[in-house]
Amino acid sequence: MKPSATALRRVDESSVLSSPDVDILLLPRRRRRRRYITGALMIVMVLSSMEATVTTTAMPTIIPELNGLARYAMVMSIYLLACTVSMPVYGRLADKLGRKPVILSAIILFLGASLLAARARNMDQLIIYRGLQGLGAGGIMPVVLTILGDIFTLKERAQVQGLFSAIWGGAALLGPWMGARLVLWFGWRSIFYVNLPFGVLSLLVLSSQYHDEEKPHHTELDLPGMLLMTLSCGAFLALVSPLKVNGWTLWEAVGLSMVGLAAGLSFIVNELHAEHPIMPPRLMLRRDIGPSMLGSCLLGVAAFSLDTYVPLYVQGGHGLGPNAVGPMAAAGVVTPVMLTWSVSNVFAAPLLIRWGFRKLAALGAMLVLLAFIGLVACSIHPVSRPLFTAVLALAGLGFGPMSMSYLLSAQGAVEWQQRGIVTGTVQFCRTMGASIGIAVLGILFKHLMDRRLENNGRADWHRVDAANLLEPRVQQAIAASLIWVFVAMLVCAILGVFVSLLMARQEVRPVSAIEALEAGVG
Repeated sequence: MKPSATALRRVDESSVLSSPDVDILLLPRRRRRRRYITGALMIVMVLSSMEATVTTTAMPTIIPELNGLARYAMVMSIYLLACTVSMPVYGRLADKLGRKPVILSAIILFLGASLLAARARNMDQLIIYRGLQGLGAGGIMPVVLTILGDIFTLKERAQVQGLFSAIWGGAALLGPWMGARLVLWFGWRSIFYVNLPFGVLSLLVLSSQYHDEEKPHHTELDLPGMLLMTLSCGAFLALVSPLKVNGWTLWEAVGLSMVGLAAGLSFIVNELHAEHPIMPPRLMLRRDIGPSMLGSCLLGVAAFSLDTYVPLYVQGGHGLGPNAVGPMAAAGVVTPVMLTWSVSNVFAAPLLIRWGFRKLAALGAMLVLLAFIGLVACSIHPVSRPLFTAVLALAGLGFGPMSMSYLLSAQGAVEWQQRGIVTGTVQFCRTMGASIGIAVLGILFKHLMDRRLENNGRADWHRVDAANLLEPRVQQAIAASLIWVFVAMLVCAILGVFVSLLMARQEVRPVSAIEALEAGVG
């Protein structure tokens, strides 16, 4: 007869109490130090996530002072580009060199670049310093989640990492609002200065309280792989990012595509033959890891495209306009998504232990699919705003189980020495999916808008002032074009369901009390 979970728990606890190698008196101190570490990690993650979007509302103030209208888009794009391409590199460094030196180095780089950005005297300096900020932020999110995977048991990790993922998305969503408040109260330079006191506090806490429990087995690094991966991803992200004011010419676009493709193929060949590859092919192709990477990519497309294009539909397609009502209405329908994302972690954590990664991911994917079906239906036959908001909130209930399952499935399939790279790659896939997905959907939206308005004398709709866009025919074109954008998002949601079903049937093993003690911080 199979013993119950309660019986197993009693056996584990009794084995710990009777073990001569365990000092129970250390448990309260370990738990207290773990709380300090968790708080410090949450602070730096919020700072790095919010910094990705905080400049959007500050740019109208920055542009006149630094005389940089022609390159304003680069301030945000260079941050996201540097952050994205550096994530897997930091994940591998965390495995090779240990978590502590890598996370401290990333925080120091982020804070140093924040100080430089606050003191920028021209747009060129600001762009360079924002790139350095992105390089620091690229190490914060994956290494933070890796450390959480080290210091918490599986049941605790399901709750904590789900909460961190929701806070990460919520911080990015609150970035524009926070940027506007800081600029209004203290000036635009404060959006960078504000990072310093909180970041230094976190740095001091992690320096004194956190220590790596294990040591890396070897320190060899796949430098050619790092360079090739950075070059390939950088080329493709630059291709779809607004790094050039008037867009890329045909030959420039072809050149970037060829560079990205050549570097990508060279990277694959290098990884197949490298002794210590940055992304081990055999690891990424495993059924208990590969679908998590692909699922994270689709999750990034779904979550960030919803955050990008639904406000445009509410504010533009419904004709609310760029006034005090429009932005508030747009925020009102999107913010509940982040709230339900956070709430979903409450029921997702116990279901993960009971059902396993695959079933929980499938549940989340089905909820997102239902929400996106509702989104398309509501865009075809407009409904009341409360009902529209409820449909979107359903997506948030799905995002939580999906992100939790993908991350914990990949982490649980490897040992300590590979946890950093799989965590970094999961986050990298989500960010790459978001960046490229939003750009591709943006190209689709622009193409549809051009076709609908070119015969009405408004082919230059994307160059005129925003207030002039919201005339009836433009509103109708926005609403009609976004229907097909939402259909493309629905296709991604359908693919997400199939990817979740590809996940391996991993057994979620109960973690013994001795393992819980060892997961504490020494």
